[in-house]
Amino acid sequence: MLSIIIVNYNGLKFLLDCIASIEKYADVPYEIIVVDNASCDGSIELLKERYPQVRLIESDCNRGFSGGNNMGGRAAIGDLFLLLNNDTKLLTSLKPAVKRFEEDKRIGALGCRMYFNDCSFQDSMGFEHKPLRVVLTWTGLHRLTTSLLFREIDFDRARYEKVQSNVDWVSGAFLMTRKDLWNQLDGLDENYFMYVEDADYCKRVRDAGYRVVYTPEVEIIHLRGGGKVWGGETALLHQMESYIIYTRKFYGAASTFSLRLILSFIMEMRALAYWILSLFKGSTLLMEKRGAFLKAGLRLLTGGRNSSR
Repeated sequence: MLSIIIVNYNGLKFLLDCIASIEKYADVPYEIIVVDNASCDGSIELLKERYPQVRLIESDCNRGFSGGNNMGGRAAIGDLFLLLNNDTKLLTSLKPAVKRFEEDKRIGALGCRMYFNDCSFQDSMGFEHKPLRVVLTWTGLHRLTTSLLFREIDFDRARYEKVQSNVDWVSGAFLMTRKDLWNQLDGLDENYFMYVEDADYCKRVRDAGYRVVYTPEVEIIHLRGGGKVWGGETALLHQMESYIIYTRKFYGAASTFSLRLILSFIMEMRALAYWILSLFKGSTLLMEKRGAFLKAGLRLLTGGRNSSR
């Protein structure tokens, strides 16, 4: 059986479409577990009224993506887990993904092809979050070079056309894994509130001797960020914090210290660039980004943690 785990936080506007798509396309024995991270938008009431067959777990606080999925994993009864974002919709059957796990016991995690709501291409796999790669990615120089060292996300559309049997990580918006491996690895690392926890899990899958696979045989729509123009200050702060957690965990204190300093400088330079642009364009979005990047740079420099949890 496949246990589909959906973490929800004020996602009422997405849940109906997400669950309806599962019922239409799952095409395998499954259960749906929704872990609600203390929503206040009526999500819980909707689920109880419309979907009594869904196993609802109500958290007393917002435990983030990692904490929510771990709660779901502890309650799941399937031998395969599918972590699925609430802002997704299945477009195809899940059978091909399940079949790959059945036929290849060394697959530890699997991701799929993703599209935005307008059916345009969306990246969903990437490269190891080495400290140097993280720094170079945020310089923006990846636009000027084809070197993979400047990319933490795989933008090569040709690679998304066929199965990739050994990638570094796949997006947590759709991440299928084995229950026994999940339990062996103690699920997601709850030090991450949001972002990078998927790359962390996939690295531990690879370190345990399993492979991370991408398949185009399964397709979904993923709104990513709830369809917002950009994630906002809170998302940026969480992302920077997650980079630090990952680097400290896998690359040590010296690399973490260097990453803090260099990323802080890059964030401040970006804040300056947005401020200059705002002088000419008068955009409130540019000023919002300026403030967010300025705060991220200061947070990295001082070593503070994001309190927006």
